[in-house]
Amino acid sequence: MPAFNEYLKTLRERKFLDIGTVAERTGVHRNTQSKYEDSRDPPFDYLVEFSALVDEPFLNVLLKRLDDSKASPNAIDRALDSLTPTSVAHTQSQLSDENHTDKLQVQLSEESHTLIPAGALVSIDTSNKTIDADSIYGFLNPMNGGYFAAKLKLTNSKLHLLFDHPTRKDLSFAIEGGETESHYILKTLGLLGKVVKAELSF
Repeated sequence: MPAFNEYLKTLRERKFLDIGTVAERTGVHRNTQSKYEDSRDPPFDYLVEFSALVDEPFLNVLLKRLDDSKASPNAIDRALDSLTPTSVAHTQSQLSDENHTDKLQVQLSEESHTLIPAGALVSIDTSNKTIDADSIYGFLNPMNGGYFAAKLKLTNSKLHLLFDHPTRKDLSFAIEGGETESHYILKTLGLLGKVVKAELSF
């Protein structure tokens, strides 16, 4: 059993959750959950759901997955560096210096909110991360480097990532720690900022 899969099993057992409960709460089949704890590599959305369910910081899950990665040592080191606050700040500084603007233009490579399909070219205001229900936000998936867009909804107890999409599930996170915890979750999810423009590619 690879170390990462065993780690997932340990997290589940630490919360006294059985396989069936975790499978139901994360939206997978019971057999799939068993395989995730044995040898199969879980997808990003599952890990987001699972970390919230077992109350484990998502960053810890990412770091543990990197420990068990088959990528080259150089690639792993660069990935680890990119997860540090100093590196994030440096990257943001580079973007500002190169573009002299707070607008970042990217092409969505993952299924996103139903209003902006995958493949669309979007402009993101990286200086605006204020949450409001009517806006769409751009994200950089820390697991695979892909870009996606979603709406955000914040209540007193939960943060919702909304796709309104037939094949990509909405995500919800408990935020017992209030605004500070919601900011931490959004940073871990790769929030870039508010989408201010979208163009479809044909």
